Amino acid sequence: MMTFGVIAEGATDQAVIKSILLGFFQGKTEELVIRPIQPPSPTPSEPAPHGNWQHVFHCLKRGDAQEVLDYTHFLVVHIDTDVQEEPGFDVPRRDGTRELTVFERVARVIDRLTSDIGPAFVQAEGHRILFAIAVDSIECWLLPLLYNNKKAEKTTGCEGAANAELRKKNRKGLSAGDTKFRHAYTEASRDYRTRKILLNKGKKNPSLEIFLQRLEALQSRLTANDPGASPGDGKASPEGENPPESIASE
Repeated sequence: MMTFGVIAEGATDQAVIKSILLGFFQGKTEELVIRPIQPPSPTPSEPAPHGNWQHVFHCLKRGDAQEVLDYTHFLVVHIDTDVQEEPGFDVPRRDGTRELTVFERVARVIDRLTSDIGPAFVQAEGHRILFAIAVDSIECWLLPLLYNNKKAEKTTGCEGAANAELRKKNRKGLSAGDTKFRHAYTEASRDYRTRKILLNKGKKNPSLEIFLQRLEALQSRLTANDPGASPGDGKASPEGENPPESIASE
């Protein structure tokens, strides 16, 4: 069994990341367990909160990454870059007048997240943390499943482009106004649960390709039986606590 905790802006982002993890590890592990950390799974009394990049920073600052890795093998930390220059995020997208490349933007956002997790902890446990940095939004990661042209590489205007193509195909859009539909994100990303499709199509989007490269590096370490990367024995929840709801592979 391999377990992943997921800290993300919102439930729709978790839905896409879940499809990617299921597809990447298809046939590679007997059981994959994905635990939503931020936001937590909704309950009848507490519905899922609206997605917000500030929630990601908040939970990292309070030590959620350290706590999660006490009872999971790996942690995925997701954030979008669309508001990376906002106060509190504070990551410029330019170096002087030069627009940073996608790779450079991803690297700088990872540095920003690392500062809140704790550089010493990331240095020690970074082999268990995978940063899923979507440029400019996770909707961009869905476009390779919807387009066979240059639009698959888009990094801006992705939610509108995805909605337009989904509705053109008589499928449910991802959103209406400010409301996003988690089930629609699950359905739109479902083909990524097939490893061959994920690896062939996913790499058309530049920031998704970076995340897939990180997963490939992890898989290489696992295959090589690197003790620092292989799932350990008996990872348990903190004493007296139950782990967050688990989502096993489907």
